[in-house]
Amino acid sequence: MKNNISQYYNDFGYIHSENFFSDKELQQIEVILKKFHENWLKANEKDYQSGLINSHSLTSSKFISHEERLEIFKFIAQDKISKIIQTIIPGKAIFLNTQLFFDPFNKNQNNYWHRDIQYTGMSIDEQKEKIKTQNVLHFRIPLQSELGIELIPTTHKNWDLKEEEETRLSMNGRKPSDNLQRGKIISLDRGDLLIFSANMIHRGLYGNNRFTFDIIFCDDTPEFRTFIDFKNHPTQKELKSLSTRFF
Repeated sequence: MKNNISQYYNDFGYIHSENFFSDKELQQIEVILKKFHENWLKANEKDYQSGLINSHSLTSSKFISHEERLEIFKFIAQDKISKIIQTIIPGKAIFLNTQLFFDPFNKNQNNYWHRDIQYTGMSIDEQKEKIKTQNVLHFRIPLQSELGIELIPTTHKNWDLKEEEETRLSMNGRKPSDNLQRGKIISLDRGDLLIFSANMIHRGLYGNNRFTFDIIFCDDTPEFRTFIDFKNHPTQKELKSLSTRFF
């Protein structure tokens, strides 16, 4: 089974596992996530109304208690998540951050094709090389049924076709929200887990009041550690309550 998971991810850049989490598992974390989100919306009302569709760094937030923070860490560190990371990432992996994804304030706001790596300041040539060796994984956990995500399989290692690059980068009259022929829509239900490479071409699909928790892992290298805010990581005291190699 492990070999099958690893091979499928290596070939296509994603894994969709239906009914991965029980409702009881989600209920334990959902209360905390909703509390954070309600407070985040109040504190960031202008940014939300201006177009933001995600928040991040839940584990260093003032909106949750120390006890709630530890519960998030326990959820992240659970054995069945750790086993998948060990299977997919060939070297040592490390926790990067958390995010929540939700619908935009403006219901007419367009989504957009992108690769996360395009926001790092690297040149196109550098990006083309880095996607071949660097690993950044999103573990996407929907708290309710949603339209999901659209991605282009295999692009976690392979560069865009001409039309895809022009769309993603708004070239030659194309827009990042334009449809792409190779796009594959993966709708998600509560309890599902979608693992996908942040390097691949993808876009979130808005609607159905999406509320999705993302846990992000990456290669444990000096290069990536410069991007990590270790306030989001457990303290030495908190680590005593966790059994994981990813913090």
